[in-house]
Formats: sequence, C-alpha cells, structure tokens
Amino acid sequence: MLAVRSFSQSALAKDSQTFIVPKMQFEKPLVKPEEKRPNVMKVIEREALARADVDGRSKLFIRRAPPKERLCAGDVVFVETINSISDPSATTTFSGVCIAIYRRGIDTSFILRNIVHKVGVEMRFMAYSPLIKRIEIMQKTTRVRRAKLFYLRENPGRTFQLKALKKMSKSASSTAKKN
Repeated sequence: MLAVRSFSQSALAKDSQTFIVPKMQFEKPLVKPEEKRPNVMKVIEREALARADVDGRSKLFIRRAPPKERLCAGDVVFVETINSISDPSATTTFSGVCIAIYRRGIDTSFILRNIVHKVGVEMRFMAYSPLIKRIEIMQKTTRVRRAKLFYLRENPGRTFQLKALKKMSKSASSTAKKN
C-alpha cells in the first residue's frame, strides 16, 4: 500500500531520511467535465463520498432524486448499526419516523423519532458512518408538507398515526410479552 521513495545519493547525504508516500486511491481526481477550474475542496469531498458509499446509500440522500427514491421527512425508517468494530455480528436496530435530514456532503445526517415505553426517543445517525450496516425505508409518506417535523415532539400521538409504526409497536410488545 505504501510506496517508499528514496532520492539520489546527494539528497541522502544532506538528509538521511527516506520519505513514505501513500499510494493514490484514485488515478485521476473526480473532476466533473463541465468544470473549467475545479474547486479542490469539492473534489476532495467527492472522493470522500465515493469512498464512503460502499452499499449505494447515497441514492437515499440525493436532493434532486424523485421523492419515491430518496429519504424524506415523515418516512418510517429502519436502521441497523454495528455496536463494535471488532465484532460486526453484534448489531442494534432502531426504527422511527424521520423528522429531519441534514444534507451536508460527507457529514449528511438524519434524525429518527420513536416512542419507546411511553417515552419519546430521538436518535441522530450519520449517513456515511462505517458503523451503520443498513438503512431501509419501511413506509413512504405523502402527507408531510414540511422539511423538519419538530412539531412531533409536542404532539407525540401524531407519530403513531402512521400504520407502519403501529405494526412495529404491536410486534415489539408481543415479542416483549413472550420473553
């Protein structure tokens, strides 16, 4: 992975160090063809997104994608996360209503809200985190007119008007009763 480059004898006589130069991950920078003078930070961000998008989850967060294909506020989402890097089989799941999405390139995140044991729980997930195993949209919504659904905090009963959350809460309570 790392290439060691040494200089001529005269350079080594002046400075007896060898330099370690990392191997390039991309042969050419990810520059769009229509850009005459590409911004270096945008190129670096595109390369970071290409590296982090291993399972195609960037399709969920593209702003210009049709609403049926992307994650929108009000959708019921299921997220499976890895608890530790050393043991990838240990996972945790969380499902809830997406109340906010922050599209910031590699720092894209979203907030899910659910009610667990009559207490409102909100979790913020970083979309390109290596600890997120999968993101799945359980139910799409069409009735939401806002980008941020923070009003669900004051009126928690409106959260459970969604059919998918009702099903999940019933299945969770039935499995809790069995145990």
